[in-house]
Amino acid sequence: MSTTCCIGATDPDNPTLVRARIVHYDGYPSNVLPTLAAIWATHTHQDTAALITTILANDWEQLDEDTTASTDTNFAGQKPVPGVGITLASASDGVTVDPPEPVTVFPLCHAGHLDVAWIYLIDAATDTIVVHTGDGTRVSVYPLGTCLSTDGAGAAERRCGSQPPASAPR
Repeated sequence: MSTTCCIGATDPDNPTLVRARIVHYDGYPSNVLPTLAAIWATHTHQDTAALITTILANDWEQLDEDTTASTDTNFAGQKPVPGVGITLASASDGVTVDPPEPVTVFPLCHAGHLDVAWIYLIDAATDTIVVHTGDGTRVSVYPLGTCLSTDGAGAAERRCGSQPPASAPR
């Protein structure tokens, strides 16, 4: 399903601003939370600052930790990033199709203008993901480590995407 979301982090110098990238496909918490946790655990070796840098490097068609260099893409110009996902179309065979877009910067209080269903803010200081609805309303906070599954993606989905933890604001 095509549910667009933004994933990023607050600006360290101005915490009222968000720096984020668009993800066009499957932006529901039940998919994004365990996927980000898997990328954090394997691709960035539990380095949350590196996870933020990795996500902010591109706009994404989709995130998928199982992506390999040989993963097929749907459109010319998309690039598989092993262990992370498929970028939006930007280059094909070394020829530029569209120049990459800059990181989206916005005040969280104006998030409703983005036309996204969900906003995920990665916090490197606490190794958490703060989940917001598309209008910027904070829904919950998930520690990256608790979103990792030891018995398959289904368990991660139940822990991270189906309901907020007991300590989460409602």
